[in-house]
Order: sequence, then C-alpha cells, then structure tokens
Amino acid sequence: MAIENILFDADGVLQYPTVHWQPALKSVLELEDETQVEAVLNDILDAETEVLESPTGFIERLEAKLAKWNRSDLVSATLNALHAIEVHADVMQTVQALRRAGFRCHVGSNQQALRAKHMSEALNYRSLFDSEFYSCFLGAAKPKPEFFEKTIAKLGCNASAVLFLDDRAENVEAAKRAGLNAMVFFGTDGALSLQRRLAGFGVFVDH
Repeated sequence: MAIENILFDADGVLQYPTVHWQPALKSVLELEDETQVEAVLNDILDAETEVLESPTGFIERLEAKLAKWNRSDLVSATLNALHAIEVHADVMQTVQALRRAGFRCHVGSNQQALRAKHMSEALNYRSLFDSEFYSCFLGAAKPKPEFFEKTIAKLGCNASAVLFLDDRAENVEAAKRAGLNAMVFFGTDGALSLQRRLAGFGVFVDH
C-alpha cells in the first residue's frame, strides 16, 4: 500500500534543545557541581517519565522534586529551560512540501502535557501538522504497541499506509512490529538526507 501518512517523532527529529538541559539547569537552579546537576536532572526526568501516559500531574511532580533540592521557587524557570527548543528549519520546510504534495503529516511523540502544549502552541505544530499524537493524551508511550495502535485508529487508515520516523531504533522496531513502515532519522542529518530516505519509500517532494 502506498504511503499516505507520515508520522514524525519530535525530539531528535523535528526539534532540538537550544541549550542542553544539563548546563541550562545548572545555571537556572544555581547548582554547585556536575554530580548534583546529574542528580537533579535525573529527578526531573523521572517526574516526566511518570506522567508520559497521563494528561496531568507533571507540575505537581516537578514541584516535589525541586522542593527536595530546596528550589521550590524555581519551578517557572525550570519549565522555561525544558521548553527551550527550536525546530530544524530545513526539516520543517520538507514537512510543508510533503503536505503540499498531498501527504498528511503528523507528530508522534512521547511528551508530558505541559511540553506537548508548548510544542503545539509556541512552536505552532497545531498548524504545521495535520494532527498531533502525544503519549500523554494517547495514554500510551513508545515503544509500547498501544501507542501505534491508538495512533492508527485515530488516523483511520491501514498501518501499511503510514511511514514513521524516529531517532530511536527501539521505537522504529516497535512501529514495524505494529505494521507501519518505519526508519531511523536524525534531524541533524538535514533535509536532503530526509528527502533521499523518503524516496526509498516512494515518497517524493519538489526540491
């Protein structure tokens, strides 16, 4: 079956952090050494992981983690650091060219709800893509098969009509097991590499 829908992972494929989390949080949270930075970062990542399949709860978990480190007053600054992301402009140009060529393009990403909202609104994914599928709203996170099953159900198409791009091999393999076409792709590889890879699946856009 020909590809009709293209599902893009976000972090590592469509977008990148403007400042890496570790140095950013070290500065924002006024942490003293790298060991402490790593411990705090792990706590924050744990808070995110706990709610990747829930539409609520991240802010409460973040507040608790920061309170543990006596940083309760820095919740807003921490969120700003977590939301410091930009799109790969050339990749996004290809996404828009794909849409003009008649392909439906979607975001498929593991995210907690606050970051998903930021991506949808501040990065304008709600307009740049046909639809957005975030783990926090699907109730399932990659690489669980439910993530792909629920996405396909919402798309209302056959899994073989979907091409999925992710920077993590385990997610790509999970997508293949669910019946999707899938490939590993890194946004840093650029638009020309993306277009060559897409052509291998019979997906072509005007340069």
